[in-house]
Amino acid sequence: MPLLRPILPLSMLLLLSACGPGAPPPPAPTPAQIQAAQAAEKLKMYEQLRAGDKIDLAAEIGNDIVTRFAGTPAAAEVAKTLPELQQRARAGAEARRLERLWTYQETPDGKGKQYHASIYAKGGSTTEGPQRVTLFIRNHPEWGQSTYLMRDEGGFVCARDCALTLRFDDGKPERWAATIPPTGEPAIFIDKNEALIARLLKSKQLSIDTEWKDQGKKTLEFEVGGLQAAKLPAAKKK
Repeated sequence: MPLLRPILPLSMLLLLSACGPGAPPPPAPTPAQIQAAQAAEKLKMYEQLRAGDKIDLAAEIGNDIVTRFAGTPAAAEVAKTLPELQQRARAGAEARRLERLWTYQETPDGKGKQYHASIYAKGGSTTEGPQRVTLFIRNHPEWGQSTYLMRDEGGFVCARDCALTLRFDDGKPERWAATIPPTGEPAIFIDKNEALIARLLKSKQLSIDTEWKDQGKKTLEFEVGGLQAAKLPAAKKK
């Protein structure tokens, strides 16, 4: 009677077959494939930020994709929308810079409150001193609304028929009636304050030709484009 060969369990057979010759392992991804996969992940983030109107972050991620992952499909896709997005990001940053140039204050004054919006002249010193000039928009509970220039020291000179030359953006020079306060403050008031505020809200730049008591003629420039109408209280009647 012939001897029977032992029957091995299926699990053992599989183990033995695995140890023998078989299919080769899949090839490792190439550096180009790895880069493309990384760029694709960043593209998802870019599109999410762009859809959420998070312009600054999206522009930053998009610039990283086209710079570090140039030549990938993701970089090609981002390149279609990135220039417009970068332009919007720059415009937003400039708008915020201009807004920060203005200061808004509310202080108690007698039976009411006094409101100020103010901005320093461009290029002037931000520390106290004779070079610093501020343009004020003021609403006072007793005196009403006014606009004026104020120096820290020195004051202004103006003829008897006082007027200042103003230029809005690239417009022509305009003569605006003005007043030196009789009380002696180093200030000069621009008489048509409501008209001036309306022009400021439509302008980016304002220049004013002035004459100083101690330093002669000076042209002051203000980057007024960040003035926010919503932060200006309604004018109070005098």
